[in-house]
Amino acid sequence: MTKDTKYVLSKLRNYLEAFHKNGYSAKKAEEILSLLTEKSSSSFRSVLSSFGCSKFDAAALGLGLIVTVSRDAAAEISELSGAVPGNITPGVVSAVFFGYDDILHFMEDLMPYSPLTRLMTGVSPEYNARMKLRQLVVDHILNQSVYDSSFIFEEDADDRTLVDLVSQKKAVEELVSVIRGSDTSEPFIIQLTGDRGAGKMTCIREAFSRLQRRFIRISLSGDITSGEITELSSKLILSRSIPVITGVDQCRSFYEKVRSLSEEVGLVIIVSGRSGEKLSEGIDTIIIRLQPPTLEEQYLLWQSESKEYELEEGTDLSEISGEFDMSPGSVKKAFRFAGILSENKKLTVSDIKNGCYRSFDPDMGEKAVRLRRSFCWEDIVIPEQSRKLLIDACQQIRLRHKVLNDWGFSGKMPYGTGVSMIFTGPPGTGKTMAAQVMANELEMDIYKISLANVVSKYIGETEKNLNEIFDKARLCKGILFFDEADVLFSKRTEVKEANDKYSNMEAAFLLQKIEEYTGVVILATNLVQNFDEAFKRRMRFIIDFPFPDAELRRIIWQKAFPEKAPVDNIDLDFLVERFELSGSNIRNIAIHSAYLAAGENSSGIGMKHIMAAVRNEFAKSGKAFTRAEAGEYFFES
Repeated sequence: MTKDTKYVLSKLRNYLEAFHKNGYSAKKAEEILSLLTEKSSSSFRSVLSSFGCSKFDAAALGLGLIVTVSRDAAAEISELSGAVPGNITPGVVSAVFFGYDDILHFMEDLMPYSPLTRLMTGVSPEYNARMKLRQLVVDHILNQSVYDSSFIFEEDADDRTLVDLVSQKKAVEELVSVIRGSDTSEPFIIQLTGDRGAGKMTCIREAFSRLQRRFIRISLSGDITSGEITELSSKLILSRSIPVITGVDQCRSFYEKVRSLSEEVGLVIIVSGRSGEKLSEGIDTIIIRLQPPTLEEQYLLWQSESKEYELEEGTDLSEISGEFDMSPGSVKKAFRFAGILSENKKLTVSDIKNGCYRSFDPDMGEKAVRLRRSFCWEDIVIPEQSRKLLIDACQQIRLRHKVLNDWGFSGKMPYGTGVSMIFTGPPGTGKTMAAQVMANELEMDIYKISLANVVSKYIGETEKNLNEIFDKARLCKGILFFDEADVLFSKRTEVKEANDKYSNMEAAFLLQKIEEYTGVVILATNLVQNFDEAFKRRMRFIIDFPFPDAELRRIIWQKAFPEKAPVDNIDLDFLVERFELSGSNIRNIAIHSAYLAAGENSSGIGMKHIMAAVRNEFAKSGKAFTRAEAGEYFFES
């Protein structure tokens, strides 16, 4: 006990003795004195020490506690000061404890930045200012809880333990080292970043357990006033806890709140999903990045979590771990969703993949459209070599874990572990359908991105749009299908103007994002000859979709009409030889002719309907449909 504290307690004893002589019960005086000198003396002293209180602060704290717990004492002080019962004034504290009729000696203790403002309300450098002890201080001294605010989450005593991942172990070691070495009296921030479900809170629990320190988890997503920040800082100081702030990704005004809190308590830890982005300008900040688990670790995560479920015999978890980049929390959620949604007694690969996609946020914003996975291998008609390359690409995605992890090729990949492809060919030759076939085969979501809606004339805006797309793609684990890729991926030009320079920078940035992406990226173009050679070299596959020859057109015509469609004497030879059409044109004609036949209540789809649909298809592209082209099937419209 310090000399100042002893002095204040002796003065309190003298006051209580005088208080007793004035006619109040000895029992009440002894109870109050015991409260400060025996039962709660350690709590009382810890408050003085934690806040760096002066003699005047200690006297105000003691007197404020007395008038809070004793109605008789509150009445006497009220009579002395004229204050409302339960309040004290700087003048009364000065007179009772120090024998002064003014407060000139204690003006510094009553300023807005003084420790006393955290302990009492109404603190002001005025003789008759009405001061009242904050309830949280009363609760603390009386050994009650101080964690009762809506923006504080009491630490839950769950059974989560540290997952055996290199990334988590490294993050814990960094947290322990930085917290140990930080000077908590100065504003300082530790920013722990990582994907959702990566285990950020697990790492924090482990680090504080090793340090034998206490933390309080706080959400700043709500509207917290400056007064509540002051109250919060007092709670943290009283409990000797370090604040761990969550919810900053959803809170735009968090910066000033964090800054204020850091200036009050010193060390603050921010938990954020914004990997690599510093959130606290103007305050010393150390960023600790929780990296995604490696391919091998992800496979171990899938195996570990699968023990809680019954799987269909032969289920290959390496295929799933190779297709999806999942955090520990995401793997747990995927299995949970699969178990809820599956109608099977035992989970299948398809069930687990469905659980993966249902656990993601599929919203890719306005720049991407989610395509249906409605086509299969039988639907697409392309040259055999192109089909073989598509199958090879699917195999590379399926067998990623085996080749990269088991066989050790991950360290031999110069341009990343994702699968990137260029689909090249004229419009309507099956590029989009092929991407949908792959998505269906792999049971992966696919998002079509039009670069025409991404590329901006404003400097830096294109890169921002691309960054947003790839960040969201990492979370939903889908196939990215860039349509009209030649808008940005064309051969980098010689820099003659400023625009050429920025165009080259945008192309280089997109190439960088593709190389960083561990999923599947497909670029569609009809101008592959204009692509930069260095760019093409970095692609895993370049697959050609040529204009269909007569043999392929025949197959496309045959597949264009479903088995249920009532086809009536279609002259397939005539259509194949007379009209050089793409697969997309042929499918449009088939659908249009079916509607024409249905509109006439015809018994079947005939050449009349097909020729009318061909004429419409020609008109769409500005071509004249002549009698010579229609031949014997010409008719007047």
